[in-house]
Amino acid sequence: MTTSQLFAHNHFTYKIYKSKKLYKKSISFVLLQDASYNEDMKSKVLENKKKKKESLLQAAFDLLSQNDIIDVTVNDIVRKANLAKGTFYLYFKDKYNIRDALIQQETTQLFNQAIEDLNKNDIRNFEDAIIYVINHVLISLENNQNILRFIQRNLSIGVFHTQLKSAINDDTYSIIKDFSKRAEEAGYHYERPDIILYMIIELAGSTCYDSILHDDPLPIDAYKPYLFNAIRSILHT
Repeated sequence: MTTSQLFAHNHFTYKIYKSKKLYKKSISFVLLQDASYNEDMKSKVLENKKKKKESLLQAAFDLLSQNDIIDVTVNDIVRKANLAKGTFYLYFKDKYNIRDALIQQETTQLFNQAIEDLNKNDIRNFEDAIIYVINHVLISLENNQNILRFIQRNLSIGVFHTQLKSAINDDTYSIIKDFSKRAEEAGYHYERPDIILYMIIELAGSTCYDSILHDDPLPIDAYKPYLFNAIRSILHT
């Protein structure tokens, strides 16, 4: 093979190599674009689903805070949310399921705010800490009686209704775990800390409803000392 032929052969081989390299880069670029597109689409779908659920929850809250649940239908909820009726059943079983999900949402927010404020204060005594949280929740309900009327006496549902896990985000703060941890660290060893917490929240929620709204059996400020003494007794069990 002459020098000129060898040069031509090498040049041709190089062009093929370069073409293959450019082709591989092009394929890689296209694949990266497809992956990025798929991620964007997935993110948009999830965001759209989240917005639809939030619209349903807000519509249900607006209706159920003003009307008895017997008088509200799924059609009313989807009409107010401006969504198709089939969309409702992608997230909730029926109007009672969305009502309970809303109670959990509102209750979780109440307790999260209370625990957040508790953590900002230097309250080291376990019993005082639990009283602080319950009192914080009650004050919030006193200041927003529409929420109280919506929740009614069902404060414990929001914390203990195990069937609501799929109805609300799974990353909601675990009030039960927080209580259990604080109890253990303070030397309170309960066989079932969840039952102790249930008794406390059920007592506060069921008895303070009438106290806040109707001063029955006493106005809430006069009733609280009795409530807090009862909570301390439960914590000693």
